[in-house]
Amino acid sequence: MAKRSLKKGTMIYPLPAVMVSCGSTPDEYNIITVAWTGTVCSEPPMCYISVRKNRH
Repeated sequence: MAKRSLKKGTMIYPLPAVMVSCGSTPDEYNIITVAWTGTVCSEPPMCYISVRKNRH
């Protein structure tokens, strides 16, 4: 198999931990540190996170 170069794009590398926040009102605001994250698509830019059920 020949060497293949990847085009430039949106990447989350080297897979850092990310802070994810959610909530509709100030009483519901919450933040969690997520270690499992990555790139789904670079156009449009999208990433994924994985959260264990007992951490939700």
